[in-house]
Order: sequence, then C-alpha cells, then structure tokens
Amino acid sequence: MMFLISLLISRYGGKEIFGFFSVILGLIVAATPVATFGMDAAIVRFLPVYRSEGRGSLVSRIQRFVLFFSGSISLLGGLGLAVLLVNFRGYDWGIGISTGVCLPLSVVLVVSQGIIRANENVSIAVMPEAIVRPLIFSICISVFLFARMETLSLISIVFSYAIALIFSNFFAFIVIIKKRYVDWNFESRIGFKDIRLWLNVGASVVFSNISISLINQSPVIVAGIILSAFDAGEIGAVSRLAMLVSFALTAVNSIITPFLSRAIIVGDKMEVQSIVTRAMAFSIFIAVPVCIVFYLFSPFLLSAFGADYLKAVPFLRIMLCAYVVHVAAGPSISLLNISGLHKVTSRIMMLWTCLVLCGLLISMTVYGISGGVLVAAISTAGYPLLLAVICYKALGIDTTIFSLRFLLQR
Repeated sequence: MMFLISLLISRYGGKEIFGFFSVILGLIVAATPVATFGMDAAIVRFLPVYRSEGRGSLVSRIQRFVLFFSGSISLLGGLGLAVLLVNFRGYDWGIGISTGVCLPLSVVLVVSQGIIRANENVSIAVMPEAIVRPLIFSICISVFLFARMETLSLISIVFSYAIALIFSNFFAFIVIIKKRYVDWNFESRIGFKDIRLWLNVGASVVFSNISISLINQSPVIVAGIILSAFDAGEIGAVSRLAMLVSFALTAVNSIITPFLSRAIIVGDKMEVQSIVTRAMAFSIFIAVPVCIVFYLFSPFLLSAFGADYLKAVPFLRIMLCAYVVHVAAGPSISLLNISGLHKVTSRIMMLWTCLVLCGLLISMTVYGISGGVLVAAISTAGYPLLLAVICYKALGIDTTIFSLRFLLQR
C-alpha cells in the first residue's frame, strides 16, 4: 500500500516533492533507532527472561521506562528536525512542525509494537505499521488530492503522514491497554542496575539498527544532498520497488524474534535452526516470484511513477538482483542481536556503513546516480552475507538459502 501511495505522490505531487518526501522519510527512518536507543530490542530480549525467572514487576518496569525514555529523546529530535528544515532549508513552520512531529510518533510506534511483539502477540504487532498507517495515509492523501483538484502540496503529504502515525499509535495503545501488557502503577521504582543493563544492550543494538537504516536510506539522502531532489525521487522510486522483494523477510524478522529469544534461553539449538529455516523458506518463496515479475515488467512499473522514471529501468533491475541475494542470506541480523552477539554485529555494521557512505559520496560525485545505485546494490547484497557467515561460524546456525536442506531432510 505504501508503494501505491508513492505512486500517487509522484504522479500528482511531482518528482521534486516526491524526492523531498523520500529524503524526509529516510531521515525519520534513520533517526528512529537513535531515539529508541535500541531499547525496543531490549524489551524483546529481557521479557522472556524475566517471566521465566518469575520477576513480574520488571516486566512492566522495562516497558514503561523504554516508552518514556524514547519518547523524551524523540521529542528533542523532532524539534531539532523542524528547526533544521526551517532555518537551513527554507521551509515554512507548517512543514517543519508537521515533519518534526512525525519523528516522536514513529519512535513511540516502534516501541509500542515491540511491547506487543514481546508479549508474543506477533500477528497484532505488525498491524499498526503494516495496515493502519498506510490505510490512513492513503485516505488522507486521497482527500487532499480530491480537495486540491488533482494536485498535491508538500504540506498536505507531510500532514497526512503525521495523521497516519497518530492513528497507528492510537491502535497500538488500545491493544496494550486492553491486553494489560503494561502495569501503569508507578509505585514500583526502577533500579539503576536494571537501567544500566537495558542501556548496555540497547547501546550495542542501536548502532547496528542505525547502520541498517542508513544503508537502506542513505542512497536517497545522499542523492538529495549531492545531486538534486529530482535524482532523489528517481532513486527513491527504484528503492521502494526493489524493497518489495524483501518485505516478507522484514515481516518474518519481526515475527520470529520472540520465538528465537525463547529457544535461545532454553539452549535448544535444533529449534533455533528450525525457526530460521522455516523463516527462510517463507521469505524466498515470496521473494523469487516478486523479483521475476518486477524484473520483466520494470518499464511498466517505473512508468507508473511518471515518464521521467523510464531511464531508471537498469537501476531497478540491478537493485532487484541485490535484494534477492539479501533475502537469500536469511534473518542473520535478528539472530545475532537476540543471541548476545549484538556488540560484534554493531561493530561490523558501523564499519560497513562508513564504507558505504564514503562509497556513495565518491560515486555520486564522480558518476552521478548510476554510481550511487551500483554502490547501493553491493551494500544491500554484501552485509547480509557477511552476517550469515558470522552466524554460522559463531553459533553453528545456517541462516542462508542452503538451510532449506534441513526441510528436505525432515
């Protein structure tokens, strides 16, 4: 649905507005892990431990702490983003405030979904982001489109996205309150020792999360800075289409995390391998047909964004191949973070991100958008393979497409 919304924005807002929205959305996505400080991963990791040890009071404490901690940081970040857009990019305060509000709303949504997911209600956890947000966003965009006689303004797009995030958070909090996942009794205090433990895990996870966000969003952001909003819109369209190949893996990563955590706690290596193998089977079953269809019909798909996008057909095909390799590497990042190897993961991902950013800056400066796409493709395909090798060496778990042999053996 977000893909269809991108089509509407590109068609009726223009390539420059679509490029700006792609850059802003990329900044919000990249900044969200910073504001959460990786604490959403700490919730998923520690809740099964606290429950198995009978420490019920800590279950609510960690969830309350993460909500207020992340919310406070994201408010400051949203204010900074608004000031940046107004004072340094020349946009009015309406656009600045609407964009700034999106950051804390995105952060609280991520944490809320983490709480729901950690309580093993994974089917409900994906609904706010995967269903409610795009549905409300599309409705608001359609209303503004109809009201403005087939044109879209920048403020209407950003305002619509903020409204969509508000409704998504409302849905998530209804689930949390109705299911009583969090005890809002503030009489029980949080010990500094517990906070230090949560922050220690979060600090390691946050760098890998930031790195992954930057790897995914940096081509659009760098294109918007180095080249132009038009080029950012073009590479944004290519990225959004290519990412659809990996949507199944993204969903699977969110779903399997609590189950992996529980299996790792009891030391059941066979169950961990079984979960990973089934996740890989589902992901590749979805990814390969989608990739084939998108590869064959690349000109038609890009023409839906506008006639100017047809020259990006080779770029889309390159990125499609990269994302198939990405999916074939499996859910290695989730397994490494949940198994206690998050520090190793964060160091590798930080180094990889620095190399990618340098590569994008140099390649786009010298070769333009074509150089940036090539670096983005190598990056997208490369880091999951590297993490998959580390998984196999350190944990003895095969996360790649070759793990499907376990299904055949069974």
